Amino acid sequence: MELILSAVVVIILLVLRFESRPVSEPMLRFVALVTAAAIAGRLVFSSIPNVQPATALVLLVAACVSPVVGTIVGLLLVVLTSLFLGSGPFVLFQIMAYAAICLVCLLPGMQLRWILSLYGLVAGFFYGWISNLGFLIFTDFSREAFWTLLLSGGVFDLMHGISNLVFIWLLHPIFLRILHSFDGNQGT
Repeated sequence: MELILSAVVVIILLVLRFESRPVSEPMLRFVALVTAAAIAGRLVFSSIPNVQPATALVLLVAACVSPVVGTIVGLLLVVLTSLFLGSGPFVLFQIMAYAAICLVCLLPGMQLRWILSLYGLVAGFFYGWISNLGFLIFTDFSREAFWTLLLSGGVFDLMHGISNLVFIWLLHPIFLRILHSFDGNQGT
């Protein structure tokens, strides 16, 4: 129960942080466009486990706009796709996973295509490990249960990471051109 409560508090704080900053109308349109593309990508690729462009788009937003905006895109993505793919307490931990992997995008150099692509590979594992905490609440919270979840999801996390790497590499130049068209100060 503490894990769920902690996740809810962090999510509320992130939303309040996003809401406290002034956001231009073009940036809101951009966030809506990227969120819609991520949702469509996640739904179109849903038959292939953990292969989808959604996380790549979230990471591109986090690196090129801000980690908070990337987290909001991830939050909207998870909540809206859960209407189609199913929902449960794990949704909170998927949002937390997006928040965690977006936070790393504060590091210098993350806007570079090759660095962000390689980070996308690693982020696939981080996302899987954090989101697995949502399933851990259905167990006895033992160390063995955690390692079982971690190891059984390894192949799926690897697939997620590889798809992130490929999608970030392919979408990075297109993403920057679209971002630049929404706000002339960014995207270069």
